[in-house]
Amino acid sequence: MIGNVPLRRRRGSPRRPRGSAGPRPATLAGPLMVLPCVGLLLVFAYWPVVRGVALSLYDTDLLGDPTRFVGVAHYVDVVADPDLQRALLATGTIAGLSVLLSVGGALAAALPLRRAARKPRAVVSVLLSLPFAYSAAAASAVFAGLFAPAVGTLNQVLTHLGVTGPQWLQSPAWAVLSISIATAWYEFGFAFLVLLAALSQLDQEVIEAAALDGASGLRLARSVIIPMLRPSLVFLLVTQTISGLQVFTQVQVLTRGGPAGATSTLVYELYQRAFGEALPQVGLASTLAVVLLALVLVITAIQFRVLRRWA
Repeated sequence: MIGNVPLRRRRGSPRRPRGSAGPRPATLAGPLMVLPCVGLLLVFAYWPVVRGVALSLYDTDLLGDPTRFVGVAHYVDVVADPDLQRALLATGTIAGLSVLLSVGGALAAALPLRRAARKPRAVVSVLLSLPFAYSAAAASAVFAGLFAPAVGTLNQVLTHLGVTGPQWLQSPAWAVLSISIATAWYEFGFAFLVLLAALSQLDQEVIEAAALDGASGLRLARSVIIPMLRPSLVFLLVTQTISGLQVFTQVQVLTRGGPAGATSTLVYELYQRAFGEALPQVGLASTLAVVLLALVLVITAIQFRVLRRWA
């Protein structure tokens, strides 16, 4: 009531019963719409993790069903088995090399395009982002043709230049580098697109002010542009490391873990123990999955802690 004139309720507005303290229907819409996503995450993300941790504590039969409780015996095997130790080393090496090659290559490719004309920049951007459209299997098949020892394209080019090409997939050291190169090329397109988008959002006034102060070329990139790209670089370092730790397809297509197990990663060992042997070791394979998950979590936490200050 305003003065002596009573306020009328607007037509169509809902009446709330007196004493009702329950939530309005609108406040329940959000949680109800999120429930399907939560259900899918529980079924396809969190339950497999719980199941994997449980299976890692058991020996299993041919069907993967638990038969005998062994506790942490499988975890002791992971630490004591030389093959699994070598797989841990190969996983870390391939992940580190592929991250350096993909992020460094994407940064080197994106920086020159900052000042390119619009049409050439669009054409080059499409060409350089093409690896993002490939599947890991298709990309690995391409590199199998490049790295082939006798008829491989790379060694044929080197032969024409008077250089003897290396044994890309037959030498342990070269095989690790080959897997890293193939992985970096496959991840390059995503890193390039992220950095290209970040470059388009930079504050041009800061860059112009630095240019007026005499900064140009490498000095401008090193002292101004790259520091402004730090958040995007941190994002790429974290995500690319996670992808590098899960390399499987490149190993399966190019080397199948060889030579002499040099390129056998944790995921490849997991696959072999669960599906590639006559007697499946699902319990040990589950242990490797848990170890890989713990490794990813620890490395990601360290990266966030160390890179947060830098970003």
